[in-house]
Amino acid sequence: MAIEAAMRELEDGFCGQDGRVSGTVRIVTVDTLAHHLLIPNLPALQETYPDLSLGVAVNATSFAQHPQRETDIGLRLCRPEQGNFVVRRIGTIAFGLYGSKDYLARHPVREDQLPIAGHRLTTWGDPLSFLALPKTLRSWADSGIANLTVDTMQAQVLAMKAGNGLGVLPCILADSEEQLVRVMPALCRQEEAIWLVVHEAVRDMRRVRVVCDFLETIVKQGQSALSGRAA
Repeated sequence: MAIEAAMRELEDGFCGQDGRVSGTVRIVTVDTLAHHLLIPNLPALQETYPDLSLGVAVNATSFAQHPQRETDIGLRLCRPEQGNFVVRRIGTIAFGLYGSKDYLARHPVREDQLPIAGHRLTTWGDPLSFLALPKTLRSWADSGIANLTVDTMQAQVLAMKAGNGLGVLPCILADSEEQLVRVMPALCRQEEAIWLVVHEAVRDMRRVRVVCDFLETIVKQGQSALSGRAA
Protein backbone atom coordinates (compact mmCIF):
# COMPACT_ATOMS: atom_id res chain seq x y z
CA MET A 1 0.00 0.00 0.00
CA ALA A 2 1.09 3.57 -0.65
CA ILE A 3 0.82 4.53 3.02
CA GLU A 4 3.11 1.67 4.01
CA ALA A 5 5.73 2.75 1.46
CA ALA A 6 5.55 6.28 2.83
CA MET A 7 6.06 4.96 6.36
CA ARG A 8 9.15 3.08 5.21
CA GLU A 9 10.55 6.32 3.79
CA LEU A 10 9.88 8.09 7.10
CA GLU A 11 11.57 5.28 9.01
CA ASP A 12 14.67 5.48 6.81
CA GLY A 13 14.84 9.23 7.37
CA PHE A 14 14.35 9.30 11.14
CA CYS A 15 15.81 6.04 12.40
CA GLY A 16 18.96 6.54 10.35
CA GLN A 17 19.73 9.55 12.54
CA ASP A 18 20.16 7.42 15.59
CA GLY A 19 17.66 4.74 16.36
CA ARG A 20 14.24 4.35 17.80
CA VAL A 21 11.30 6.68 17.81
CA SER A 22 9.54 6.28 21.15
CA GLY A 23 7.33 8.07 23.63
CA THR A 24 3.75 9.30 23.52
CA VAL A 25 2.15 11.68 21.04
CA ARG A 26 -1.36 12.99 21.65
CA ILE A 27 -3.58 14.09 18.75
CA VAL A 28 -6.90 15.88 18.87
CA THR A 29 -9.16 15.95 15.82
CA VAL A 30 -12.79 15.87 14.74
CA ASP A 31 -14.84 12.73 14.28
CA THR A 32 -14.95 12.77 10.48
CA LEU A 33 -11.17 12.96 10.10
CA ALA A 34 -10.62 10.48 12.93
CA HIS A 35 -13.10 7.85 11.73
CA HIS A 36 -12.54 8.07 7.97
CA LEU A 37 -8.87 9.03 7.68
CA LEU A 38 -6.75 8.83 10.83
CA ILE A 39 -7.77 5.63 12.61
CA PRO A 40 -7.96 3.40 9.49
CA ASN A 41 -4.34 4.33 8.68
CA LEU A 42 -2.86 4.06 12.17
CA PRO A 43 -1.73 0.41 11.84
CA ALA A 44 0.88 1.42 9.25
CA LEU A 45 2.36 3.98 11.66
CA GLN A 46 2.28 1.58 14.58
CA GLU A 47 3.92 -1.21 12.58
CA THR A 48 6.71 1.14 11.52
CA TYR A 49 7.26 2.60 15.01
CA PRO A 50 6.33 -0.09 17.56
CA ASP A 51 7.77 1.94 20.45
CA LEU A 52 5.58 4.94 19.67
CA SER A 53 2.45 5.36 21.81
CA LEU A 54 -0.47 7.35 20.47
CA GLY A 55 -3.44 9.06 22.05
CA VAL A 56 -6.31 10.20 19.85
CA ALA A 57 -8.96 12.54 21.24
CA VAL A 58 -12.05 12.81 19.05
CA ASN A 59 -13.76 16.01 20.03
CA ALA A 60 -16.25 18.12 18.10
CA THR A 61 -15.18 21.20 20.04
CA SER A 62 -11.68 20.87 18.58
CA PHE A 63 -13.20 22.55 15.53
CA ALA A 64 -13.12 25.80 17.44
CA GLN A 65 -10.80 25.43 20.41
CA HIS A 66 -7.03 25.44 20.55
CA PRO A 67 -5.37 22.10 21.29
CA GLN A 68 -5.31 21.55 25.04
CA ARG A 69 -2.08 21.50 27.01
CA GLU A 70 -2.11 17.73 27.18
CA THR A 71 -2.34 17.53 23.38
CA ASP A 72 0.69 17.75 21.09
CA ILE A 73 -0.94 17.94 17.64
CA GLY A 74 -4.28 19.15 16.33
CA LEU A 75 -5.77 18.11 12.99
CA ARG A 76 -8.44 20.74 12.62
CA LEU A 77 -10.83 22.59 10.34
CA CYS A 78 -10.28 25.96 11.99
CA ARG A 79 -7.01 27.88 12.12
CA PRO A 80 -6.13 29.26 15.57
CA GLU A 81 -5.73 33.00 15.63
CA GLN A 82 -3.58 33.13 18.75
CA GLY A 83 -1.34 30.95 20.89
CA ASN A 84 2.14 29.44 20.54
CA PHE A 85 1.42 27.10 17.68
CA VAL A 86 3.02 26.17 14.40
CA VAL A 87 0.16 26.02 11.89
CA ARG A 88 0.22 24.59 8.39
CA ARG A 89 -2.53 23.98 5.84
CA ILE A 90 -2.10 20.41 4.64
CA GLY A 91 -5.22 19.76 2.57
CA THR A 92 -8.90 20.45 2.11
CA ILE A 93 -12.16 18.68 2.88
CA ALA A 94 -15.26 19.14 0.76
CA PHE A 95 -18.85 19.41 1.96
CA GLY A 96 -21.97 18.87 -0.11
CA LEU A 97 -25.75 18.97 0.14
CA TYR A 98 -27.34 15.60 0.88
CA GLY A 99 -30.69 13.98 1.52
CA SER A 100 -31.85 10.41 2.03
CA LYS A 101 -33.17 8.39 -0.90
CA ASP A 102 -36.50 8.10 0.87
CA TYR A 103 -36.78 11.83 1.56
CA LEU A 104 -35.86 12.76 -2.01
CA ALA A 105 -38.37 10.25 -3.38
CA ARG A 106 -41.10 11.96 -1.36
CA HIS A 107 -39.76 15.48 -1.87
CA PRO A 108 -37.82 15.57 -5.14
CA VAL A 109 -35.53 18.48 -5.94
CA ARG A 110 -36.90 19.91 -9.17
CA GLU A 111 -34.94 23.14 -9.35
CA ASP A 112 -31.85 23.53 -11.50
CA GLN A 113 -30.70 26.70 -9.75
CA LEU A 114 -30.08 27.90 -6.23
CA PRO A 115 -31.48 28.34 -3.69
CA ILE A 116 -33.64 25.22 -3.55
CA ALA A 117 -36.99 26.05 -1.97
CA GLY A 118 -39.56 24.26 0.15
CA HIS A 119 -37.45 21.63 1.90
CA ARG A 120 -36.89 20.75 5.54
CA LEU A 121 -33.32 21.30 6.66
CA THR A 122 -31.17 19.49 9.19
CA THR A 123 -28.68 22.01 10.51
CA TRP A 124 -25.69 22.08 12.86
CA GLY A 125 -25.89 23.77 16.22
CA ASP A 126 -23.08 24.52 18.67
CA PRO A 127 -20.24 23.61 18.71
CA LEU A 128 -20.24 23.25 14.92
CA SER A 129 -22.06 26.46 14.08
CA PHE A 130 -18.90 28.59 13.98
CA LEU A 131 -18.09 27.17 10.53
CA ALA A 132 -19.37 28.95 7.43
CA LEU A 133 -21.41 25.88 6.54
CA PRO A 134 -24.73 26.86 8.16
CA LYS A 135 -24.63 30.08 6.12
CA THR A 136 -23.65 28.07 3.06
CA LEU A 137 -26.63 25.77 3.60
CA ARG A 138 -28.95 28.77 3.60
CA SER A 139 -27.53 29.86 0.25
CA TRP A 140 -28.16 26.41 -1.17
CA ALA A 141 -31.61 25.71 0.30
CA ASP A 142 -34.10 28.36 1.36
CA SER A 143 -36.45 26.58 3.72
CA GLY A 144 -39.85 27.80 4.80
CA ILE A 145 -40.45 24.64 6.83
CA ALA A 146 -39.41 23.95 10.43
CA ASN A 147 -35.80 22.83 10.73
CA LEU A 148 -34.08 20.24 12.90
CA THR A 149 -30.88 21.39 14.64
CA VAL A 150 -28.40 18.88 16.08
CA ASP A 151 -25.01 19.38 17.72
CA THR A 152 -22.97 16.38 16.60
CA MET A 153 -21.98 14.98 13.23
CA GLN A 154 -23.28 11.52 14.13
CA ALA A 155 -26.69 12.94 15.00
CA GLN A 156 -26.71 14.90 11.75
CA VAL A 157 -26.08 11.74 9.72
CA LEU A 158 -28.67 9.71 11.61
CA ALA A 159 -31.28 12.45 11.25
CA MET A 160 -30.72 12.75 7.53
CA LYS A 161 -30.76 8.99 6.98
CA ALA A 162 -34.07 8.92 8.83
CA GLY A 163 -35.50 11.37 6.29
CA ASN A 164 -35.44 14.63 8.23
CA GLY A 165 -34.63 16.78 5.22
CA LEU A 166 -31.59 18.15 3.41
CA GLY A 167 -28.31 18.99 5.10
CA VAL A 168 -24.61 19.66 4.63
CA LEU A 169 -22.16 16.82 5.29
CA PRO A 170 -18.50 16.04 4.57
CA CYS A 171 -18.31 14.19 1.26
CA ILE A 172 -15.83 11.62 2.62
CA LEU A 173 -18.49 10.64 5.17
CA ALA A 174 -21.75 11.00 3.23
CA ASP A 175 -20.56 9.44 -0.03
CA SER A 176 -20.01 6.17 1.84
CA GLU A 177 -23.60 6.10 3.12
CA GLU A 178 -25.81 4.13 0.71
CA GLN A 179 -28.96 5.79 2.01
CA LEU A 180 -27.73 9.32 1.23
CA VAL A 181 -27.68 11.07 -2.14
CA ARG A 182 -25.68 14.15 -3.06
CA VAL A 183 -27.95 16.92 -4.36
CA MET A 184 -26.84 19.16 -7.23
CA PRO A 185 -23.13 18.35 -6.75
CA ALA A 186 -21.96 20.80 -9.40
CA LEU A 187 -23.49 23.74 -7.54
CA CYS A 188 -23.57 22.60 -3.92
CA ARG A 189 -19.95 22.14 -2.92
CA GLN A 190 -17.92 23.93 -0.26
CA GLU A 191 -14.28 23.34 0.70
CA GLU A 192 -12.72 23.92 4.11
CA ALA A 193 -9.00 23.84 4.89
CA ILE A 194 -7.45 21.10 7.00
CA TRP A 195 -4.91 22.58 9.42
CA LEU A 196 -2.05 20.82 11.18
CA VAL A 197 -1.54 22.58 14.51
CA VAL A 198 1.49 21.80 16.69
CA HIS A 199 2.56 23.31 20.00
CA GLU A 200 5.74 25.34 19.57
CA ALA A 201 7.25 23.62 22.63
CA VAL A 202 7.15 20.14 21.06
CA ARG A 203 7.57 20.87 17.36
CA ASP A 204 11.18 19.62 17.21
CA MET A 205 10.65 16.39 19.11
CA ARG A 206 11.41 13.45 16.85
CA ARG A 207 8.23 11.56 17.70
CA VAL A 208 6.11 14.65 17.02
CA ARG A 209 7.79 15.23 13.66
CA VAL A 210 7.18 11.59 12.72
CA VAL A 211 3.47 11.87 13.51
CA CYS A 212 3.17 15.23 11.73
CA ASP A 213 4.74 13.73 8.60
CA PHE A 214 2.37 10.78 8.89
CA LEU A 215 -0.66 13.06 9.13
CA GLU A 216 0.45 15.08 6.12
CA THR A 217 0.96 11.85 4.18
CA ILE A 218 -2.47 10.40 4.86
CA VAL A 219 -4.21 13.70 4.11
CA LYS A 220 -2.35 13.97 0.81
CA GLN A 221 -3.09 10.38 -0.15
CA GLY A 222 -6.73 10.71 0.93
CA GLN A 223 -7.31 14.01 -0.86
CA SER A 224 -9.46 12.47 -3.61
CA ALA A 225 -11.95 11.10 -1.08
CA LEU A 226 -11.69 14.22 1.08
CA SER A 227 -12.51 16.33 -1.98
CA GLY A 228 -15.56 14.21 -2.82
CA ARG A 229 -14.07 13.10 -6.12
CA ALA A 230 -13.23 9.48 -5.28
CA ALA A 231 -14.62 6.89 -7.68
